[in-house]
Parts: sequence; structure tokens; C-alpha cells
Amino acid sequence: MDAKHLDLYLLRCLTTLVSEGHVTRAAAHMGMTQPAMSAALGRLRTLLGDPLLVRTEKGMIPTARALELAASVHQGLELIDQALAQDAPFDCTSSAIRFEIAATESTSFVLMPALMARLRKVAPGVSVRVHVPERARMRNELEEGYAELVVSFLRAASEDLHSSLLLRQRLVVIAAANHPEVRGSITLDQYARWPHAYYTRGRSRGAAVETAVDEALTRAGSARVCGAYLSSILASTAVVATSDLLATVPEYIARHFAATLGLQVLPPPLPMRNVDIAMYWHERTHKNPAQKWLRAVLREAAMELQSSG
Repeated sequence: MDAKHLDLYLLRCLTTLVSEGHVTRAAAHMGMTQPAMSAALGRLRTLLGDPLLVRTEKGMIPTARALELAASVHQGLELIDQALAQDAPFDCTSSAIRFEIAATESTSFVLMPALMARLRKVAPGVSVRVHVPERARMRNELEEGYAELVVSFLRAASEDLHSSLLLRQRLVVIAAANHPEVRGSITLDQYARWPHAYYTRGRSRGAAVETAVDEALTRAGSARVCGAYLSSILASTAVVATSDLLATVPEYIARHFAATLGLQVLPPPLPMRNVDIAMYWHERTHKNPAQKWLRAVLREAAMELQSSG
């Protein structure tokens, strides 16, 4: 392959095609016609000697070669864009940029409504794509350009990442309104004896909330019983509402579902540390005007949420 035949236009087409996995959506994202994008895909296939996108029963999927190329090309384009836009102010009112955010489910539930409400008012052309990150790969996602922001709880974030606290989250205990024993308050004995709905982000790893609970119980010389292991902390609220299980969740989530599901929201029977939401970003986006603007808007949304809570 002779790289001199690949211009920036084709490289942007490549990353967009791999990201979207769909020619029509890729064309819309780049503001071009579907035939033009199809022609670009054909030229890329010829120049790179690879089909790049292959059709399956579930739609078009990128080849291994396409994924490898797109990751490297994305980083290169980011550097070019940052170099060209370093001093240019970001015009949120006319921009059609899409931000890539990695955020846990509970974080998205708490913060994304407030963020989107602000974006729709001040930057109607701006969009965000949010995905749940793998905890072990959060730094890699920022470094490789698959996310510009990670919004989550990272107890041991890499020292070379920038970070900013967004929201302090107190933990509370939830129980069904008609729980057979828990009524308006809960003792440590009850907390340890009644089974818990446990939020897990994998076969064996509990989420940050559960880690905080287990550490608090260990300090108190106690332990708990788990009656259900769930992959969604939001599902925990529904499970608790219809059973005798308990759960420990961030207060924002508990208060939201308390009335509709009939939940008791109780102070924990032992001291627990906060599970705070912060945002993390890489040096490569630190000075980018659009990214700086997004971080500022997210901070404002979090401050408004904190003050109203």
C-alpha cells in the first residue's frame, strides 16, 4: 500500500465507517451522501487490500485489520485536529460534534439527564455517545481515543490522568415498604442477617458500591449474606421492592425510586465512605477547546444537581 494515496478525507471516512458499522449512518455523520461514502469505502478497500466492513446476519462488522487501522488513525487525526484547533474558540451553538463518554450505568442515570438538558438548550447540534466501560480498560479507552471522558468512580485512577470531582454520593440502605422486620430504621444485626441484592460488574467483581459496603462491614467485624447478584444497580431497586432483600445504593438513585416502588430509604447502620463520581481525561484532550467546554458543562450540571439534592 502506498500511503501517499490516502488523504485526510479518506482517513476520516475509515474511522467513521468502523465506528458506525453502517455506510448510511457514517455518511450522515460526515455530512455526505450515501453513494459518496460507498465510493470512499470502495477506494479504501482497494488501497488497503482489505474488505474493512463485512456483512453478517447482524449487519456490517469491521474486520480485524479495520479495527487495528482505525485505532491508530483515530489517534493521528486527534493530534491533527488539536494542533489546528488549539487556539480556536469552540462555538457550541453551531457545532455538530459528537462526544464519546464512558460512564457506568448508575453514573449515567444520575448525571446524563442533567447534562443532556443543558446541551439541548445551549448546543442543540452537539450529541454524545455513552457506553459502559470495562473498569480495567478505562485508562486505555482514554489513551486510545475510544472515549474522551470517563465519568465514574475510580478508586485508584492512573496518576497520569487528569481528574475532577463532580458529585459526592452518600450511600443509603433500601428495603421494601412491607419488609417483614425492617421498619423505619435498621440495625447492624438486621443489615447482616437479611440477604442483600448485590451489584456486580462481572462474574466475581463487585462494583464500587459493594466494595465500600464490604469494607465497612469488615471494619465492624461483620459480614452479610447475598441473595441475588445483579448486573444492574437499577434492577436492585425493583428486586428489593418486591422481596425481603436489602440493597445499598447511592442516595440519588434511592430517592428517585422510593415513591414509585414503595421503598424505605434508611441510613446505614455503620459508617460508610462516599462513592463519589468524578470525571477523568487524558493529557491528549486536556487543552482541546471542545473538550474543555464539555467538562465545564458537566461540572455545571453536577453542581446544580448537588445543590438541588
